Amino acid sequence: MKSLHLYLKRTYEPDRLCTIADGVYAIAITLLVLDLKAPEVPGTTDPELIADLLKQVPNFSAYIIGFIVIAYFWINHHRFFKAVTTCDDWALQLNLAHLLFISLTPYAASLIGHYEGDRIATIVFSADLGLAFLTLAMLGKYLMQNEQWQKRDGEGVWIKTSWWATYAGPGLALISIAVSFINIHVALLVWLLVPLRDWFLLRRVSPHPPQASDL
Repeated sequence: MKSLHLYLKRTYEPDRLCTIADGVYAIAITLLVLDLKAPEVPGTTDPELIADLLKQVPNFSAYIIGFIVIAYFWINHHRFFKAVTTCDDWALQLNLAHLLFISLTPYAASLIGHYEGDRIATIVFSADLGLAFLTLAMLGKYLMQNEQWQKRDGEGVWIKTSWWATYAGPGLALISIAVSFINIHVALLVWLLVPLRDWFLLRRVSPHPPQASDL
């Protein structure tokens, strides 16, 4: 029997990594909307329609929050891989760990709609987003520490980020979980603060060639 030979490399172009990531992000965003159900009874009166829509407010809330956060993940994932030309096996594994939690987001969001006002559902949702944030932060940090992979084409501007900005997502998850013991609705609204991180960073853009010690 002939032996099988495998072709192994230490580094790779990130094209296929980004392809699977884009697909998972797109599917996750699409699945979020499937929890929004139109009334199935024909001839529904206006008051009945309004009552039915009001019952779905938790579903709409979970959809909006899930969409915003997943879109935020995609934007930052895109930024990471626009800044590098190469990745390796560890980057592939961190990317898959991140996508694991992205793929769970529609399920976690559906718990919010099906178990309105339930603290456990809110905790599961926040924990899933927090772990997605953490794995994305780990991926970004790992990519930026490998300076030989970084693009130097002059099209972008490097900015220095502090530790609190890097781990703001997991911090929000802990805050959301803690707040859920006081008020579940406020705990979910905490996630709407996510875009403020990038808004704050982009307002303070200053050119800074990255060093491993900064990350």
